[in-house]
Amino acid sequence: MLFDVAGPFEISQHTSKKNITKESIADLKGVIEGYETGLSTACGCYVVARRAGRGYTPLYVGQACKSSILNEALNPSNREKYNNELARKRGTPILFLIPMRTPQGKFRKNPQHASGLPALDFLERWLIACAISKNPKLINNKETKFLRQIRVTGILNAEIGESTSASTALRRTLGS
Repeated sequence: MLFDVAGPFEISQHTSKKNITKESIADLKGVIEGYETGLSTACGCYVVARRAGRGYTPLYVGQACKSSILNEALNPSNREKYNNELARKRGTPILFLIPMRTPQGKFRKNPQHASGLPALDFLERWLIACAISKNPKLINNKETKFLRQIRVTGILNAEIGESTSASTALRRTLGS
C-alpha cells in the first residue's frame, strides 16, 4: 500500500471567535485541489495540528474511507473538537493529508473491497502513537487508552530524566 503526504495546509478561521466553520472547508478545498487534483476526495488519513512558534503540535489524527478525506477531517463533530482545543491554546490550525494511492499513482477513492482497510487502520494507529508521544493531550479517544498506559523506560511515554544507557541506545537504533 502506498501513501503520500500533502501539506501543511492552513485551515481558515471565521467568526469573531476565530472558529473553523463550513466556510473553512470551501476555502481549503480550492487550496488542496490546487495542490493536486483529486486530493480533497481521496481516501486516507489526516493529522490536524496547531502551528505556534516554529513548530507543530498534533491535535487529532483520523482516517477517511467512507467519506472524502477533507469532509471527514472537517466534519461538524471534529470542527467542534478543534475549536474547543484552539480556544484553550491559540495557534494556527493546520491540516496534513496522507492519501492512499493506487499502484498506478492515482488517488484511491473509497475502496471497493476490504484489502485497503487494514492498511488504513494500521496507519491511523501508527500516526496516533507518534502524535501521542509528541502531545500526550491528543484529542483522540479511539485507540489511545492503551497507548497512554504503556511505558517503555526512556522511550515511550517516558518521564524526564529516566533514560538509561540501554534505552538511549535503543532509541537511537530505532531512530526516535
